[in-house]
Amino acid sequence: MSVAGLAAISRRLFKERLAREPWVAEAGLRPPSYGVMSCVARLEPASQKQISDLMGVDPSDMVSAIDILERAGFVIRERDVDDRRRYSLSLTTSGRSALRRLDKIAAEVNAHLLAPLSAEDRAAFVSLVEQLMSHHNGT
Repeated sequence: MSVAGLAAISRRLFKERLAREPWVAEAGLRPPSYGVMSCVARLEPASQKQISDLMGVDPSDMVSAIDILERAGFVIRERDVDDRRRYSLSLTTSGRSALRRLDKIAAEVNAHLLAPLSAEDRAAFVSLVEQLMSHHNGT
């Protein structure tokens, strides 16, 4: 199985799991919302461009994703005080709460995805994935 195939299975499982959460549908969230919220939390205040570049998402698609999060009350988008052409993003209190809930859902999905592996194999797999991500993210 390829890495792309595993990533597709992971996305499908996450999407299916989100579909079972009424609050996710009520907020209008889509699977990419989780990635955006995670990046904002890690970098805040973050620019839309930073998030777009980090996630590899087209800037126009990023605007749509942030619109959803802003309407849900999870993200605040304000003009950057140092550069009025940019927007600065921060999570709201309810956004932090939603992110914690999404983190739990993601952990459940990861546990399900990796269930066929022994604890030792899981640890090795996670370590290898982190090594690859670190290498390709330049950290």
